[in-house]
Amino acid sequence: MAATFGGAILVTWLALRRDDHLVALAVRYEQVFWAGVGILVMTGVGNLGAFGLGLPAPSTTWGANFTAKLLFVAALVALSLPRSILVVRSAAGGDRRPLPFLYGATVAILAVIVALATLLAHG
Repeated sequence: MAATFGGAILVTWLALRRDDHLVALAVRYEQVFWAGVGILVMTGVGNLGAFGLGLPAPSTTWGANFTAKLLFVAALVALSLPRSILVVRSAAGGDRRPLPFLYGATVAILAVIVALATLLAHG
């Protein structure tokens, strides 16, 4: 999560600055991002399989937070597919103007996921 979240912050910052190294770093970030998301999803599914029957119901505060986290993870994946495609197109000389918005949205969604994970761990 640290590489995924921290990398998104760095790429967003470079995108806002219109840095010349943005596209090269964004291409590398996308590789790290998808590997990281794959690991996060696999560990989440593993934990769900191991502890699923013992988890509180969605009607509880913990269950509602858990459900929200799952929805935000799904939104993250859905937003990230077009972002990754745009990065590939940008590397080939395409328009990179939407990148600050897409990476900013990635940072925002990841921040919510981290906050919800913290609530779940301490709640």
